Amino acid sequence: MKLDKLDTGAFRPLVPSVSVAMISDFLHEAGWVLADEREGLAEYWLSPNTEADGTEDDTYLLPLNDGMRDYDRRLAELLAGLADYFGDDASQLLQRISSVDWDTLLFRVNPVGPGESVPLAEAASVLAVGSEMLRLSALYTDNPERTGWGSRRSANVADYLRDGVRLGHTRQGSFVFPVMSRTGPWQGSLPPFGRQVMMNLAAALDRVHRWASPGAHEREGMPPFETAVAKSLRPLARAGDLSLHLSFQWAANPPAAEDIRNSSLVFDVSAIRTLDRRAQQPAKALPRSTQDDLLAPAGTALRSPLTITRRHPEQELTGEVIAIGVDDRNAARGENPYFIVLRVRENDYVMAVNHDEHDYALRARADGRGVTARGEVTIREAGATIQGSLVRDQTPSLPRRP
Repeated sequence: MKLDKLDTGAFRPLVPSVSVAMISDFLHEAGWVLADEREGLAEYWLSPNTEADGTEDDTYLLPLNDGMRDYDRRLAELLAGLADYFGDDASQLLQRISSVDWDTLLFRVNPVGPGESVPLAEAASVLAVGSEMLRLSALYTDNPERTGWGSRRSANVADYLRDGVRLGHTRQGSFVFPVMSRTGPWQGSLPPFGRQVMMNLAAALDRVHRWASPGAHEREGMPPFETAVAKSLRPLARAGDLSLHLSFQWAANPPAAEDIRNSSLVFDVSAIRTLDRRAQQPAKALPRSTQDDLLAPAGTALRSPLTITRRHPEQELTGEVIAIGVDDRNAARGENPYFIVLRVRENDYVMAVNHDEHDYALRARADGRGVTARGEVTIREAGATIQGSLVRDQTPSLPRRP
């Protein structure tokens, strides 16, 4: 760990607030590697992206003996090094360490009143918007085919909203509201439910933000979930000179994917009013083939309307079932209403299945087993489909994640 550019002074006040056990657990959960240990004296850690031939400069020293004369200095140096690695200030790092399994959506509001204050009604509206966004995303994650956003919710969603959503301590800087989401346990080979909720919300907000930008006039293909997220900003449309900055901070457990959104999205009152106006416009009718493709399973990025690019002859694909559901549009056309989403390596394939195949896929998913599909594969610009049937054989069990 290089210290020549690090100012450790800002991290000395954190020393009484963090224990070595807390830091050690945090590093372990964040995927760091314990390279060496001197019992009772120090632990030496390597970051997850350290090369195999890492040098001494890549090592982070965690002192264990608080009786050592230079214990406070060494611990402050470690904290400064971790803050530099994660891009945090002191308060953000403390929040990250103490919330190892909580994702955070940060709402930063600009001060617009006397004494750099924010009207209480606007502050309350921001918290209401944050709560509504997580509610919508939890409903969507539980059922990606949902089109209504009323009060009906599954036990899974109710438990998450009751026990897995919190308001965190305010951060350094004016009027920062951290809305925290517990990641939760792994669901077989799927990320935890809470992480899926935040990933889906991040993807939706990114699309909604582009929808509010100049030149984004078309309403075609806006899925119901994104429309609902856009409408959730409505309470802020009456604000005076409000500017809302949204950003995500991802928990160390589980480690976040590299392409997960971290940059800040800015919604001023003008953009929020534009969103509110566009969200109330009736959606233009979509071609049938495009309607069939508006499907974003839990834990995946939201998709734009698709066009067919190429077809492949019949083939067999084996992978894990990452989503199972019912599409009433298919039933209305006299087709099988059930569908699954099969993940094969890095690609996802949507497939309509019959009742028996639906039950077979459900059992395979619960048992952590892969399934094999045989049929014609259609590749589109942002996804793929399989038209065929499941092969009922004993496919190998997929490795379970911890």
